[in-house]
Amino acid sequence: MVEIARRRPFEEKEIAAASTFCIGFLRDPLDAPSKKKLLSLRSDVDNFNVNGCEIYWLSRLGQGEATFSNNAFEKLIGVRTTLRGVNTIRRIASKYA
Repeated sequence: MVEIARRRPFEEKEIAAASTFCIGFLRDPLDAPSKKKLLSLRSDVDNFNVNGCEIYWLSRLGQGEATFSNNAFEKLIGVRTTLRGVNTIRRIASKYA
């Protein structure tokens, strides 16, 4: 968890401009076709990065305003996931490190 909390999958200037920075946790790593589908959703508003069993999502919109969501991801890829805000992950990591 500490390693995930410390990871910086985006440039600092992107993170600073974002309203939403979430991490999605998967049971297994995405296969190549699923990863390609996810990364095809990149836009001026949303950016994604994949590392092992984690999906990093950065958005210029708030989570409630964004076009991307946990449900959209699960429908597109067919894989269950849970999204958590990066601040929540950092608090958990600092508490249990």
